[in-house]
Amino acid sequence: MMPPLRIGVTGATGFIGQHLIRQALEMGYTVRAMVRTPSKLAGFTHDNLEIHAAGLGGSDTDFCSGCDAIIHLAGLIKAKSRAEFEAVNVLAAENLAKAAQDSGVPRFILASSMTARAPHLSDYAASKHGGEESVKQAYKGALSIVRAPAVFGPGDEATAPFMDLILKGLLPTAGGRRWRDRKLALVAVEDIARDILTRGLSGDYDGRTVSPCNVGAVSWPEFGVMASRAAGRRVRVIPIPLSIIYPISAVTSVTSRLLNMGHLTLGKLREFLYEDWSSADVIQDAPPMEDRLRETLSHHITRKH
Repeated sequence: MMPPLRIGVTGATGFIGQHLIRQALEMGYTVRAMVRTPSKLAGFTHDNLEIHAAGLGGSDTDFCSGCDAIIHLAGLIKAKSRAEFEAVNVLAAENLAKAAQDSGVPRFILASSMTARAPHLSDYAASKHGGEESVKQAYKGALSIVRAPAVFGPGDEATAPFMDLILKGLLPTAGGRRWRDRKLALVAVEDIARDILTRGLSGDYDGRTVSPCNVGAVSWPEFGVMASRAAGRRVRVIPIPLSIIYPISAVTSVTSRLLNMGHLTLGKLREFLYEDWSSADVIQDAPPMEDRLRETLSHHITRKH
C-alpha cells in the first residue's frame, strides 16, 4: 500500500489554512504545517500532522524536503508599506519556490488573490501579482496559481462585521456610478480548501491560474437577495456615497502607514470599486451559495451567544 502524500502547508493557522489541514488529515494526507507559533494549532492532534515550527525563510529547505506538494497559503493582507507587502508576498514566496525546486518537490500550489489581475489598484494587488511572477521564474515543476475570490465562512473575523449587519437586515457597499453593475465571485472556505486538495493535488490545476468559486458573478443587488433568503429576513443593500467613503479611506491610508491600523485604505477602496471580480471557475459539486451563507450566519449567531 502506498504511503499517503505528504503535503507542506504554509499559513496553516490562517482562515483557509485551518480548514485545509483539517480536511487534508481527514482525507488521509500527511500534513507538514509551517507555523511560527505552534500553540495556535494546539487543537489539532493527529498522527499524520507534522509541525514545522518556523516562519517563512526560517528553514524553507527543511520544510520542503520529502514533500510531494507544497501549498503556499501564507501572505500579508495588511501592511504599512508596499515594501512590507513585497517582503512576504513576493520575496518570501520566491524563496519558498526556490527551496521547493531545489528539493525536488514535484508540485507547487500558490494561493494568490483575484486582485492580482489588476495590480495597479493597490500595493497589495501589486505584491500578489509580483509573487505570481516570481514563483513562475523560481519553480519549474507542476505549478498552479489559485487566485482566491472573496472568501467567507464560519469563524472568519474579516467578514464578521458584514454578517452582523446582514443579520440586522443591512448590507452596505460602496456607491458611485454603476454600483449595481459591479460583479464579484464568492467562495466558501470549506469549498476552496476541498477544491485545492482535490483538483489541485490531482493535477487539474497544473499550469493554470484559477479562481474557484461557489458563484462566479453576482452583483450587489443579487447578493442582497441571496443574503435575504439565507437570513430569513429582508436585507437592504445600502450604497454609501463616495463623498463619505473617500475621506475615511484617506485618513485610514495614513493611519495604516504610520500605525498599521485600519483596513479601508485608498488602495482597498479602489479594489472595492473595480467593476469585474467575476470568475468562470465555478466548483461544480459545491453546495448552493445560499446554503453556505446560511451556515455562516448560523455559526455567527451561535458564536456571539
